[in-house]
Amino acid sequence: MKDILITVKRQKQEIRWLCGAVAVALLLNLSAILAYHTSWNELWTQLPWVICIGAGLYALSVVLRGIVWGVWRLFRKK
Repeated sequence: MKDILITVKRQKQEIRWLCGAVAVALLLNLSAILAYHTSWNELWTQLPWVICIGAGLYALSVVLRGIVWGVWRLFRKK
């Protein structure tokens, strides 16, 4: 069987994707606080949901990147 090697460069790239997804979720939370004129306390009390949404966005990005990679590889071989 072929060993799967995950390089440090790849790990850093995935960490950046994850941080970006959490940052987008945090910005969405911030925009909702501003739009609905709620308390700034919501920024910290809703943090578990922000992390869950960020993880969901990261998972969605993994699926979409996998699809793009698969299609690219399929057309590259022909």
